[in-house]
Amino acid sequence: MAFGDNGPRKKTAFERLTLFVVLIMVIITVGALVLSALSALG
Repeated sequence: MAFGDNGPRKKTAFERLTLFVVLIMVIITVGALVLSALSALG
């Protein structure tokens, strides 16, 4: 436990936004890979 930490703290809006952006990027990357694979098969 770090000093000043008392239990699970709430995520800040910035942390939530960062997580959201990372998720979107991952989804887009996976989608692009799937699309390229499908077009290669087709």
